[in-house]
Amino acid sequence: MAVLKHRIFNADRFIDKFAEHEAVLAAHLARWPTLVCPDPLTTESFKEYLKAPPPNDSAFEDMVDGLYQAYDFCNKQGHELLNEAIELNQLELPGLHDASKEVLALRLQIEDPSTFALACDMLFASQVDKFVTYKGSSPRQIQDVAPPLALFRAKLGEYFATRKGSDKIVIKHFTDGTAHNFIVYHERRVTAELEIKQQGTTTTLTSRKYRPVRQDFIAYYGDTGRLEIETPIQKERDLMRVAFATSFFNDEAFFSGTNSEVAINLEKLREPGFAFSADDGHYVTLKELTFKLPQLHSPSFSVRSRDAFSTLAMNQMTQAVAGAEIKSAVISISFARGTRAKRVTLTHTNSLSFSRATHVTEVFAYLRRWQLLVD
Repeated sequence: MAVLKHRIFNADRFIDKFAEHEAVLAAHLARWPTLVCPDPLTTESFKEYLKAPPPNDSAFEDMVDGLYQAYDFCNKQGHELLNEAIELNQLELPGLHDASKEVLALRLQIEDPSTFALACDMLFASQVDKFVTYKGSSPRQIQDVAPPLALFRAKLGEYFATRKGSDKIVIKHFTDGTAHNFIVYHERRVTAELEIKQQGTTTTLTSRKYRPVRQDFIAYYGDTGRLEIETPIQKERDLMRVAFATSFFNDEAFFSGTNSEVAINLEKLREPGFAFSADDGHYVTLKELTFKLPQLHSPSFSVRSRDAFSTLAMNQMTQAVAGAEIKSAVISISFARGTRAKRVTLTHTNSLSFSRATHVTEVFAYLRRWQLLVD
């Protein structure tokens, strides 16, 4: 996840969706009593209001940032996550499911901040695409997350204070099925940009309100004792692994024992007769295989193909692969014909890469079925 690339806030298109829903804009403004609502409040008068920000007004900055947070959900995936958060919290508010994603996001932020915060955490977690996984010494449930989470936050704060000169991090926690998910937000930030296009002219405002740009992701599965960490810096990943083990299980070596870093069995791919079994309507193909032969000069080969297994067979390389060391593999999984396939990259013994926006549970289930993921 490392660094997030925020979209420019296309405020004109966003605000246009509130035609006949101006009361939601009024309710949003009312959260800051010092702000003066345009009279009459229309989508056009609200755009003009945004184009003339009061100087050094923190309330205005917070109000605009709230709009930007709602705008983050204005795509298909964001809309789905909003509804998932609503379902998880069993929230019932009149008209929520009939509203556009723009109106839904802002209403949820105003009327149920905790559910909106859950949706934000789920949105950030869905952007994780590369992580390292470790096996714990045994499956162990977390009964009460609050005390160890506070200790974990303190330990990471101390570390980053020494390493980076600042302990300003925030850790958010939410559960998803059997997973405890943790998002570590760092101090490093970027400013938000708001763009309004009217009558052929574009107005761009740079807000003093900052938006987090660096964050790390951690997931722990109590039923298997497996830990996943996504951060671009190995030293920080090792620190998080030890700090998590100490804080939650009072055992520094919980994720550092024998074979703890062996969670992926790539050698399975070289077994004679290996094939991807898949459910009806699902399609799986090996797209890339990198391997090293036990020969003089240690030659390595990378085969990229629409079907790497078939390509290896056609070129009489299957037998060579059977005696090779598999370095990495890319597997394509389509969950319906005609839809975009999900690419899953497996590297070394514990590194995985795929988009967690959708089908996370199914991907892990397949990796276990094929015995490529070892808990």
